[in-house]
Amino acid sequence: MKKSLTQRQQNAMKRHSKHHTKKHMAEMTKLMKSGSTFTAAHKKAMKKVGK
Repeated sequence: MKKSLTQRQQNAMKRHSKHHTKKHMAEMTKLMKSGSTFTAAHKKAMKKVGK
């Protein structure tokens, strides 16, 4: 399990947060820290918590 997101992931998340709720972002962060890619994490978060 990764401790934190890479710089590239952090930059992507910063841009992404303009379009999504805190809950969506928190879910994505959790998924990405456990090894999901950005896209995979986004799809799962959309399914689970929505926008």
